[in-house]
Amino acid sequence: MAVIARYSVMLLTGALLTFAGCEATPSGQATESETFVTVVYDGTPLANVQVLLKPSADGVTLDRSITNERGVAYFHELPSPEPESYVIEMESISDGGWMLKASVMDKFCDSFRLEPFSASPQQTIELPRRAVQSLSSIR
Repeated sequence: MAVIARYSVMLLTGALLTFAGCEATPSGQATESETFVTVVYDGTPLANVQVLLKPSADGVTLDRSITNERGVAYFHELPSPEPESYVIEMESISDGGWMLKASVMDKFCDSFRLEPFSASPQQTIELPRRAVQSLSSIR
């Protein structure tokens, strides 16, 4: 009987570990894929930027991702068919002493468009000058 109980506990533990191992990555953090954007500021990849893809400025968010340390945001939930272009919204989620400057980013996002990823699976978003603001300069 003790062998059966021990075996049952081992099976249950294995099942729990397997289930826990299947957890998705943290919300917004996408695993690597062939479909991504790289966010660059002043020639340097920018981490901790949430990128939202929309069909239009007032449209619903179709997919979102957060840039990693290489400035790359991977997308997995793109619609089919894709819109003719994507409108983007971007938000800094960093605690690294900087933020995206809203006045610059609003103007930039109003005019910038991404191509459908089916046509161009790897794209770059080069942020304009003064898009990043030091938090110490706000005080």
